[in-house]
Amino acid sequence: MSTCFVRHGRTPYSARYLVNGDPGVPVLLDDEGALCARRSRPLVREMGVRVCWTSSFPRTRQTADLLLEGISCPRSVDARLDEPDYGMFEGRPFLEYASWLREHGPTARPPDSRESKHEALLRMLQGCAALPAVAAPRIVVAHGFLLSALDWCRSRRPQDGIPLFLPEAPYLEPLVVSDRCLLEWVEFLTGEVRRGSGSSEGRGAPRISSEDHRTVLRLPRPVRTPLEENEFDA
Repeated sequence: MSTCFVRHGRTPYSARYLVNGDPGVPVLLDDEGALCARRSRPLVREMGVRVCWTSSFPRTRQTADLLLEGISCPRSVDARLDEPDYGMFEGRPFLEYASWLREHGPTARPPDSRESKHEALLRMLQGCAALPAVAAPRIVVAHGFLLSALDWCRSRRPQDGIPLFLPEAPYLEPLVVSDRCLLEWVEFLTGEVRRGSGSSEGRGAPRISSEDHRTVLRLPRPVRTPLEENEFDA
Protein backbone atom coordinates (compact mmCIF):
# COMPACT_ATOMS: atom_id res chain seq x y z
CA MET A 1 0.00 0.00 0.00
CA SER A 2 1.39 3.40 -0.93
CA THR A 3 0.68 7.09 -1.33
CA CYS A 4 1.87 9.23 -4.22
CA PHE A 5 2.41 12.81 -3.03
CA VAL A 6 2.51 15.50 -5.71
CA ARG A 7 2.95 19.25 -5.50
CA HIS A 8 0.41 21.14 -7.61
CA GLY A 9 1.36 22.79 -10.91
CA ARG A 10 2.86 26.24 -11.29
CA THR A 11 0.69 29.30 -10.59
CA PRO A 12 1.10 33.04 -11.30
CA TYR A 13 1.93 33.47 -7.62
CA SER A 14 4.59 30.76 -7.49
CA ALA A 15 6.15 32.01 -10.73
CA ARG A 16 6.70 35.34 -8.94
CA TYR A 17 7.52 33.81 -5.53
CA LEU A 18 4.48 35.29 -3.81
CA VAL A 19 2.90 33.42 -0.90
CA ASN A 20 -0.73 32.32 -0.67
CA GLY A 21 -1.97 30.67 2.50
CA ASP A 22 -5.62 31.70 2.19
CA PRO A 23 -7.74 29.16 0.27
CA GLY A 24 -10.32 31.89 -0.35
CA VAL A 25 -7.90 33.65 -2.71
CA PRO A 26 -8.53 32.13 -6.18
CA VAL A 27 -4.97 31.30 -7.21
CA LEU A 28 -5.14 28.85 -10.13
CA LEU A 29 -2.53 27.25 -12.38
CA ASP A 30 -0.91 29.29 -15.10
CA ASP A 31 -0.65 27.96 -18.66
CA GLU A 32 2.66 26.17 -17.95
CA GLY A 33 1.28 24.56 -14.81
CA ALA A 34 -1.84 23.33 -16.56
CA LEU A 35 0.15 21.97 -19.51
CA CYS A 36 2.52 20.00 -17.26
CA ALA A 37 -0.43 18.58 -15.30
CA ARG A 38 -2.05 17.35 -18.52
CA ARG A 39 1.22 15.75 -19.63
CA SER A 40 1.39 13.86 -16.33
CA ARG A 41 -1.87 11.97 -16.91
CA PRO A 42 -0.29 8.84 -18.48
CA LEU A 43 1.86 8.19 -15.42
CA VAL A 44 -1.06 8.70 -13.05
CA ARG A 45 -3.11 6.29 -15.13
CA GLU A 46 -0.31 3.70 -14.93
CA MET A 47 -0.32 3.96 -11.13
CA GLY A 48 -3.91 2.74 -10.98
CA VAL A 49 -4.78 5.16 -8.18
CA ARG A 50 -8.03 4.37 -6.37
CA VAL A 51 -8.58 7.58 -4.39
CA CYS A 52 -7.39 11.18 -4.50
CA TRP A 53 -6.96 13.65 -1.67
CA THR A 54 -6.25 17.37 -2.01
CA SER A 55 -5.98 20.38 0.22
CA SER A 56 -8.83 22.89 0.12
CA PHE A 57 -6.91 25.28 -2.14
CA PRO A 58 -8.13 25.86 -5.72
CA ARG A 59 -4.72 25.08 -7.22
CA THR A 60 -4.51 21.58 -5.75
CA ARG A 61 -8.08 20.75 -6.75
CA GLN A 62 -7.49 22.06 -10.27
CA THR A 63 -4.29 20.03 -10.55
CA ALA A 64 -6.17 16.90 -9.44
CA ASP A 65 -8.88 17.57 -12.03
CA LEU A 66 -6.26 17.76 -14.79
CA LEU A 67 -4.28 14.73 -13.60
CA LEU A 68 -7.37 12.53 -13.23
CA GLU A 69 -9.39 13.61 -16.25
CA GLY A 70 -10.97 10.50 -17.70
CA ILE A 71 -10.04 8.42 -14.64
CA SER A 72 -12.80 7.18 -12.35
CA CYS A 73 -11.42 8.04 -8.92
CA PRO A 74 -13.20 9.34 -5.79
CA ARG A 75 -11.80 12.67 -4.61
CA SER A 76 -11.77 14.12 -1.12
CA VAL A 77 -10.63 17.39 0.40
CA ASP A 78 -8.72 17.50 3.70
CA ALA A 79 -8.03 21.01 5.02
CA ARG A 80 -5.29 19.58 7.25
CA LEU A 81 -3.18 19.43 4.07
CA ASP A 82 -3.56 23.20 3.48
CA GLU A 83 -0.66 25.62 3.16
CA PRO A 84 0.36 27.54 6.30
CA ASP A 85 -1.58 30.67 7.16
CA TYR A 86 0.89 33.44 6.32
CA GLY A 87 -1.11 36.18 8.01
CA MET A 88 0.12 39.67 7.13
CA PHE A 89 2.43 38.22 4.47
CA GLU A 90 -0.46 36.94 2.33
CA GLY A 91 0.19 37.81 -1.33
CA ARG A 92 3.61 39.27 -0.55
CA PRO A 93 7.07 38.04 -1.65
CA PHE A 94 8.31 34.90 0.06
CA LEU A 95 11.56 36.64 0.96
CA GLU A 96 9.66 39.04 3.23
CA TYR A 97 8.18 36.09 5.11
CA ALA A 98 11.58 34.36 5.16
CA SER A 99 13.21 37.42 6.68
CA TRP A 100 10.56 37.54 9.41
CA LEU A 101 10.96 33.81 10.03
CA ARG A 102 14.72 34.11 10.47
CA GLU A 103 14.18 36.72 13.16
CA HIS A 104 11.27 35.10 15.03
CA GLY A 105 11.71 31.38 14.40
CA PRO A 106 9.33 28.57 13.35
CA THR A 107 7.37 28.50 16.62
CA ALA A 108 6.16 32.12 16.36
CA ARG A 109 2.91 33.03 14.61
CA PRO A 110 3.17 35.75 11.98
CA PRO A 111 0.97 38.78 12.67
CA ASP A 112 -2.68 38.05 11.77
CA SER A 113 -1.93 34.32 11.36
CA ARG A 114 -3.65 31.51 13.22
CA GLU A 115 -0.58 29.26 13.30
CA SER A 116 3.18 29.10 13.37
CA LYS A 117 5.24 27.22 10.81
CA HIS A 118 5.65 24.32 13.23
CA GLU A 119 1.92 24.28 14.04
CA ALA A 120 1.14 24.16 10.32
CA LEU A 121 3.49 21.22 9.79
CA LEU A 122 1.96 19.30 12.70
CA ARG A 123 -1.48 19.85 11.15
CA MET A 124 -0.29 18.51 7.79
CA LEU A 125 1.29 15.49 9.44
CA GLN A 126 -2.01 14.69 11.15
CA GLY A 127 -3.60 14.60 7.70
CA CYS A 128 -0.86 12.29 6.43
CA ALA A 129 -1.29 9.94 9.39
CA ALA A 130 -4.91 9.31 8.38
CA LEU A 131 -4.05 8.25 4.82
CA PRO A 132 -3.18 4.56 5.42
CA ALA A 133 -6.76 4.01 6.60
CA VAL A 134 -8.17 4.68 3.11
CA ALA A 135 -7.98 2.70 -0.12
CA ALA A 136 -4.66 2.47 -1.94
CA PRO A 137 -2.81 3.20 -4.10
CA ARG A 138 -3.78 6.83 -3.48
CA ILE A 139 -2.62 10.18 -4.78
CA VAL A 140 -2.35 13.32 -2.66
CA VAL A 141 -2.08 16.68 -4.41
CA ALA A 142 -0.66 19.05 -1.84
CA HIS A 143 1.78 21.94 -1.40
CA GLY A 144 5.50 22.46 -1.54
CA PHE A 145 6.00 22.74 2.22
CA LEU A 146 4.63 19.26 2.91
CA LEU A 147 6.46 17.70 -0.05
CA SER A 148 9.70 19.35 1.06
CA ALA A 149 9.34 18.04 4.61
CA LEU A 150 8.63 14.48 3.48
CA ASP A 151 11.45 14.47 0.95
CA TRP A 152 13.87 15.86 3.54
CA CYS A 153 12.84 13.06 5.90
CA ARG A 154 13.43 10.51 3.14
CA SER A 155 16.96 11.68 2.35
CA ARG A 156 18.23 13.08 5.66
CA ARG A 157 21.43 11.90 7.26
CA PRO A 158 21.33 10.64 10.88
CA GLN A 159 23.07 13.79 12.14
CA ASP A 160 20.73 16.21 10.36
CA GLY A 161 18.19 18.33 12.21
CA ILE A 162 15.24 20.04 10.54
CA PRO A 163 16.54 23.25 8.94
CA LEU A 164 14.59 26.48 9.04
CA PHE A 165 14.23 26.33 5.25
CA LEU A 166 13.91 23.13 3.21
CA PRO A 167 14.79 22.61 -0.46
CA GLU A 168 11.92 23.61 -2.71
CA ALA A 169 9.80 20.71 -3.98
CA PRO A 170 9.48 20.62 -7.78
CA TYR A 171 6.04 20.89 -9.37
CA LEU A 172 4.36 17.63 -10.30
CA GLU A 173 7.26 15.39 -9.28
CA PRO A 174 5.75 12.48 -7.37
CA LEU A 175 7.11 11.15 -4.11
CA VAL A 176 5.85 7.58 -3.65
CA VAL A 177 5.86 6.37 -0.04
CA SER A 178 4.75 3.05 1.45
CA ASP A 179 2.27 3.19 4.32
CA ARG A 180 4.85 1.83 6.74
CA CYS A 181 7.41 4.47 5.88
CA LEU A 182 4.81 7.23 5.82
CA LEU A 183 3.77 6.47 9.39
CA GLU A 184 7.42 6.30 10.47
CA TRP A 185 8.17 9.65 8.82
CA VAL A 186 5.10 11.25 10.40
CA GLU A 187 6.12 9.99 13.83
CA PHE A 188 9.71 11.13 13.35
CA LEU A 189 8.84 14.61 12.06
CA THR A 190 6.18 15.11 14.73
CA GLY A 191 8.70 14.26 17.43
CA GLU A 192 11.30 16.59 15.98
CA VAL A 193 8.88 19.49 15.70
CA ARG A 194 7.50 18.99 19.19
CA ARG A 195 11.00 18.97 20.60
CA GLY A 196 11.26 22.43 19.15
CA SER A 197 14.77 22.88 17.80
CA GLY A 198 15.08 19.81 15.58
CA SER A 199 18.82 20.22 15.95
CA SER A 200 19.90 17.30 18.11
CA GLU A 201 22.44 14.95 16.58
CA GLY A 202 22.65 11.21 16.71
CA ARG A 203 18.95 10.42 16.52
CA GLY A 204 18.22 7.52 14.25
CA ALA A 205 16.75 8.32 10.87
CA PRO A 206 13.48 6.65 9.91
CA ARG A 207 14.00 3.33 8.18
CA ILE A 208 13.70 3.48 4.42
CA SER A 209 13.23 0.40 2.27
CA SER A 210 14.15 -0.01 -1.36
CA GLU A 211 10.47 0.11 -2.31
CA ASP A 212 10.11 3.67 -1.01
CA HIS A 213 11.55 5.79 -3.75
CA ARG A 214 11.04 8.89 -5.76
CA THR A 215 9.45 8.56 -9.20
CA VAL A 216 10.46 11.46 -11.41
CA LEU A 217 8.25 12.72 -14.21
CA ARG A 218 10.30 13.48 -17.29
CA LEU A 219 8.58 16.76 -18.07
CA PRO A 220 9.87 20.17 -19.06
CA ARG A 221 10.21 22.30 -15.95
CA PRO A 222 9.69 26.04 -15.77
CA VAL A 223 12.75 28.18 -15.20
CA ARG A 224 12.97 29.33 -11.58
CA THR A 225 14.57 32.44 -10.17
CA PRO A 226 17.69 31.35 -8.24
CA LEU A 227 16.64 32.33 -4.73
CA GLU A 228 17.78 30.49 -1.63
CA GLU A 229 16.61 26.89 -1.33
CA ASN A 230 13.28 26.84 0.47
CA GLU A 231 9.95 25.07 0.66
CA PHE A 232 8.14 28.01 -0.94
CA ASP A 233 4.74 27.27 -2.39
CA ALA A 234 1.95 29.27 -4.00
